[in-house]
Amino acid sequence: MSELTFSYARTATSATRMLQRYGAPCTIKHTNLGAYDPASGTAASNVTNTQSYCAVFAMPQKYINGTLVLQGDQQAYCAAGAVIRQGDTLNCRDSFTGEYRDFQVIDVKPVSPAGVPVLFVAHIRG
Repeated sequence: MSELTFSYARTATSATRMLQRYGAPCTIKHTNLGAYDPASGTAASNVTNTQSYCAVFAMPQKYINGTLVLQGDQQAYCAAGAVIRQGDTLNCRDSFTGEYRDFQVIDVKPVSPAGVPVLFVAHIRG
């Protein structure tokens, strides 16, 4: 492991520690669709729940355009220990009400300098 990669691994550990301290626990729900059954017309699905930590913030007003980013959309900064993908469901604390609820993950951008994930920034909608 190079010196640079090792440094970013420590940065990811620090980011996770700060999210644990200042963020809140969350659950990432990922649905894996199985094989399609033509007889029943359905596909089997398997839901995987992963525990993580995140901090949720209101989307900055300058990004709300009414098409891609809607009023009420939020951003979640998620720990890098658990992978979050577009289409997943994120159960976390709402930045407006403070209550836990499910959000649909619209988009995810990893912050990964030198290829080492430090955290994920998710665009969520509830």
